[in-house]
Amino acid sequence: MTAYHEIESFRYVKAARRLLRPATARLEELLQADISDELRFETLLGLGKIGDIESLGPLTRAFDTYSDCIEPITALGHFKSSSPVARLIERLQNPDAQHKEEIVRVLGEIGDPMAARPLMELLHDEDRMVRYYSARALFKMGGRDVVQSLCGLLNDPDEWIVINVLEILSQLKDPEAVPALVGQFEIARDSRLKAIIISSLATFAEARLLKTFESGLDSFDPRIQANSVEAISCLKIPALEMKRKLKKFYGHPNNRVRANVCIALATADAEAVGEELKAMMKSADAATRRSAAYVLARINLGHREAYIHELLLDEYFGVRKMALKAALSLESGVGVREIRPLLSDENQWVRKEAVECATRIEDFPDQDILDLLKKEECAPVVRCALEYVVSRNIKESVSTIFDRIKKEPEEEMPWLIAALGHLGAREELIKIKKSLGAVRAEVFSEYYQALLLNGELPVFEEIASALQEKKRENELMVWVRIAGNIGSFVQQTDKFSHTLLKTLKEEVERDMQGVATLDAPSVAPDYSAILEKAIELMGSSDYAKARELLEQITESQPDNIEARYQLALCFYNLGEMKKASALLAKIIDDEPSHTNAAVLLGQIYFRKKDWDKLAACYERVQQYVSADDKKNLIRIYGALGLAYFNQKKYAQAITALSRGLQANPRDLSSSYHLALCYYALEDTDKARTILEGLRKTLPADSQVLKNVLELLQRI
Repeated sequence: MTAYHEIESFRYVKAARRLLRPATARLEELLQADISDELRFETLLGLGKIGDIESLGPLTRAFDTYSDCIEPITALGHFKSSSPVARLIERLQNPDAQHKEEIVRVLGEIGDPMAARPLMELLHDEDRMVRYYSARALFKMGGRDVVQSLCGLLNDPDEWIVINVLEILSQLKDPEAVPALVGQFEIARDSRLKAIIISSLATFAEARLLKTFESGLDSFDPRIQANSVEAISCLKIPALEMKRKLKKFYGHPNNRVRANVCIALATADAEAVGEELKAMMKSADAATRRSAAYVLARINLGHREAYIHELLLDEYFGVRKMALKAALSLESGVGVREIRPLLSDENQWVRKEAVECATRIEDFPDQDILDLLKKEECAPVVRCALEYVVSRNIKESVSTIFDRIKKEPEEEMPWLIAALGHLGAREELIKIKKSLGAVRAEVFSEYYQALLLNGELPVFEEIASALQEKKRENELMVWVRIAGNIGSFVQQTDKFSHTLLKTLKEEVERDMQGVATLDAPSVAPDYSAILEKAIELMGSSDYAKARELLEQITESQPDNIEARYQLALCFYNLGEMKKASALLAKIIDDEPSHTNAAVLLGQIYFRKKDWDKLAACYERVQQYVSADDKKNLIRIYGALGLAYFNQKKYAQAITALSRGLQANPRDLSSSYHLALCYYALEDTDKARTILEGLRKTLPADSQVLKNVLELLQRI
């Protein structure tokens, strides 16, 4: 018998959706009934959250029928199927289409690579939200041209867009963005924007940025100075050089500048930092004292424990909050001693911080939190206390939680119910139903989730019955929302309790047994014909139906490599990258020469910017690629070169990129990165030669051309 933890997660989702099917069918019936548009659209959203493949037809029909409404688009986003991507893109290309920003957002949620090119074209749309969601969607999808396209938005006239793009580029950490960021810093006039650019550049921690950071130190704006100090502290430069550049900022009137200098020079100039810290602690300015606590949370120096103790007694609650974080970093038990009194602090945010800090201390006395939970009246503090008892599975808290629920606290109710669910308090959950009051979507969704966590599968039947029984629209509306919320919950198997997994395991086995025995023909199925049909469905972008057929084949023929590869490709196109990568990795282990599987796995690593795994994957497969297979040679060596480049293995990157360029001399991205490699190795002659060639080849409006020109100026 299969252990419940060995069953693939999608089988649990499939079994739960089958149990929810009567409710789903009722929602589909409602779409055909004479109901208000408000209820109709809420029903569409509910079906989208449930994600049952049989509901895709009604959803796409609603998308076509109600083309001027936003809800059908949002529902498809909840569904996260690649099937409607072509329709969504087609709608985008209609200049009169409404809700373009929502279509773009949904394409980002689905994550189908087919949408990447249209989204790049929308980065310069006249609607700021379309530009914003296009940038976010491309960030999620990844790809070779994304960074270059996003760099083009650094010149956007809307500062809010530029700030969001800077945040995205900071997360991508692609060195290709550095020249554009430096150029934007040099021409920017807004001080806040320049400060944000410095922070974005700091994430790259490259020594060649030192001059840019030094120019920030000379600014008159303290935000730019503070960020520049922090950026320089990230660089691997000699301690004495860092001290020479930053010591002039001791005693700076801005508290952030002073704090960042202390952190940067904590090792290089410990004595002076100690004096500076004492001066900050004695300041009459509360923000400066808070910055002193911030520093103590990040550096270690003499008398640190005494300093933290002093700041924990500060009159300003913001200082006490920050000092609590510093107390956590102490190696001794002082953290427990200092936190306990602050659980009774007069300020609710200090109490909340104290509970959050207690959560991170393994041997913190649980009774203190239980006592707090009995008397606390501030909802945010109660929520943190509940997270504490749930994280430690403190069963003694159940009675206290039960008593609080009976008082019917409006704001706390969903959190209290959820806590009982996670603590396995099945009997208490059944008892409290009469204390929940009128049926409200938020409260009852949490209640049914809690029951499911305790193995109460009749919840599905209860929801379906309520949907059948209720006639008034306002009541139906609530139950439609509950059904959608439960449908969304059953797809998050990582949040399932052991009890729920064990209970659903019987349903999963029933499904699997049905596949093997029910209505089984006397003659074995023609799996080659089924595979051919699945590939045909994929060709028409119907990945959901193709997936069902491919799963049928792989269940019966686990050694069918081609079916497994096509299933992985299906997962990839449905945006389920984790499943696709796991399946592809197994295929390559079983058949190392399966080039297509390796290339697809490498593309997933490329999208995630996981350069180490990408390099390992392509290093392993390159021996199996023939010299005539130019398509895969281009894919493998271009991406392998980028992986080495991002690992700062410039010599290996040059070899890989050069091999890729032999197969495709017109690969401008590889040429550009080859020039960057030579530049990094200080072989400026070769770098200049390649860059000059690119300058003549690239179109005038290309962002890469701008990067090329900036790099030529630096050389």
